[in-house]
Amino acid sequence: MMNSPEASMVESDWQARAKQRQKRINIVVGALFCVGMVSGFLIGFFEDENVGHLTAHSIPPWLAVLSAFVFVISSIYGSWKLMQVSDELERVIHTKTMVVAGNIMLIGYPTWFTLWLGGIVPEPDALWLFLAGLISNVLAYVWYKFR
Repeated sequence: MMNSPEASMVESDWQARAKQRQKRINIVVGALFCVGMVSGFLIGFFEDENVGHLTAHSIPPWLAVLSAFVFVISSIYGSWKLMQVSDELERVIHTKTMVVAGNIMLIGYPTWFTLWLGGIVPEPDALWLFLAGLISNVLAYVWYKFR
């Protein structure tokens, strides 16, 4: 049944579309990676080593505003473009992973804050909360994608 020319043409057409879709996804992810790399390079280049790493006033204010603006715009635009080029299964997986990461942040911060008020843990740190959301997003993606 699969030996007919029509079946092989349909299969090769499907494979060609899948390759094109993957190429578009790779272009979007690559462009976002390059934007992040340039932003990270600029922050590293202009960082004041006397102040210390990851402390307030370690980069110029104009670079902080520019980096924040680029991050917000590239996140919004990149998400929109990825939703355009992803298939339905990928969109469902990404939606589920964002719910997991959102719940980690939504549950994690109030819990940490409450424990901090009781003097049990140190003050909540935005970097650790961000990393917890990011790591949970990656782990959820791996779980939903490859299970």
